[in-house]
Amino acid sequence: MWNQIKLVMLVLLALGPVAVAQKYIGAGGCASSNCHGGTSNADEKDSRIWGNEYAIWQLNDKHSKASKVLMEPRSKRMAEILRIANPQTDAKCTSCHAAGSPEKAANDGVACEACHGPAEKWLGTHTQANSHAASVATGMVDTKNLRLRAGNCLECHMGSKDRVVDHELYAAGHPDLNFELDTFTWAQPVHHRQVKASAGNSLPRVRAWAVGQATGLAEGMKLLGTRAAKSWPEFAEMECYQCHHDLRQDSWRLERGYGGRKPGSLQLNMARSEVLRVLVAQLAPDLRGAVDAALNEVAMTVSTQLGNGAAVQRAAQKAAGVGDQLATRFAQADFTPENARAVVRALSGDINRIAGGGVHTAEVATMSLDSLSAAISGNNAGTQQTMAPLYDYLEHPSVYTPAGFAALFRKAAGAVN
Repeated sequence: MWNQIKLVMLVLLALGPVAVAQKYIGAGGCASSNCHGGTSNADEKDSRIWGNEYAIWQLNDKHSKASKVLMEPRSKRMAEILRIANPQTDAKCTSCHAAGSPEKAANDGVACEACHGPAEKWLGTHTQANSHAASVATGMVDTKNLRLRAGNCLECHMGSKDRVVDHELYAAGHPDLNFELDTFTWAQPVHHRQVKASAGNSLPRVRAWAVGQATGLAEGMKLLGTRAAKSWPEFAEMECYQCHHDLRQDSWRLERGYGGRKPGSLQLNMARSEVLRVLVAQLAPDLRGAVDAALNEVAMTVSTQLGNGAAVQRAAQKAAGVGDQLATRFAQADFTPENARAVVRALSGDINRIAGGGVHTAEVATMSLDSLSAAISGNNAGTQQTMAPLYDYLEHPSVYTPAGFAALFRKAAGAVN
C-alpha cells in the first residue's frame, strides 16, 4: 500500500502543480464605498481609479441586466423551442448572460469578474500599491492588454468552444452577434481612466480599434477551425442574409452576382475581414499579400469544399496566425490623426465592395467609422449626429441595399475632419 501511495505522489510531482479553478466572489465584493462603490468620480490626482465603477455598472451598464433578459418573453419562447427547461439556470444561456457571477448571485448578470477574472485570490491584494503584476499572476485579467481585453469580450460577443452561439440558437431567435472593441467599450459605458496620448501612441482609441479588428479576425478564425474540426458545416459562420432574403426581381444580390463563386455556394460571414483589409492596406502594407491570400483561401475553401471540415480547419488556422501577427503589430503601432484620416478616406473609397459583403460587414464599417471619427474629433455632438443615420439604417436589414448604405457612409465619412 505504501509503495502505491509513493507511486501516486511521484506521478503528481512529475505532472507539476494542478490548476484549481478559482471562485467568483460576486459583484457585491466590489461595492464598498471606499473601493469601487462610491457615488461620484474621484479626482485623478487623488486616485488611480474612479471609485464609482460599481454604481456605473449597476445603474448604466446593460451587462448588469443580462440575466434579467432571460426572463423576457422572447427568451422564454427561445427556451421552449430549444427544449431548455429554465434559461435562468441552463449553462447554454447563463455561460454568457450570468458570466462572472457565482451561482448564488446569478441575477447580477455579467458582473465585474466576467471581465476582470475570478477574484478569490487577488481581491485583497489588488488594493495595494504597485500590485497589478501580482494580481495578474493570481488570476486577474490584464485588461490593459488590448489583445487580452478584446479576446475576453469576444468569448461572449462572438462565442467560443465553451460558449456556443450556433445556427440552432440563431434560428430559435437569438440576436446576431457583431463586435467592435472601441465602440462597445464606450457604450458599456467606460468606467476606467483612459490611456492618454503619448509619444508612440498618439491616438489610443484608434490603437484599440485596430487591435480589436485584428483580434476579432484571429479569434474568429480559431473558432471557425474548432467548429470545422468538430461538426461541419456550422451555418452560424455564414453570411445570414444570403439565404434569409427576399428573392425579388430587382434584388441587389442578383445584380451583384457571385464573383468567383458558383451560384448557390455558401459565403462566409465577412464582417471580421473586409474592413480589416482596408486597415492593413493603409497601415501594414507589407502584410497585405499574406492577409489577402489567407482570407481568400478560407472563403474559397468554404465555398468549394463545404463538406471538407479538415480543409476548412487548415485554412482557418493559417488566417488565425495572420490575425495574431497583425494584433501584435497594431498593439505597438503609433496611430496618428493623419493616418486615421487616411483610413477613413480609404474606407469611403472602398465602401461599395465592403457594403456588398452584406449587413454584418456594413455594421462593422459603421462602428469603425464611428470609432475613428470619435478619436479624431473627440466624440463631440456633431460626430454622434453624423453617425445616427447609419445606425438607423442598419436597424432594418430587410431593406438594406449596398448602394443605399454606401451613400450614407460616404456622407458621414466626408464630415470627418
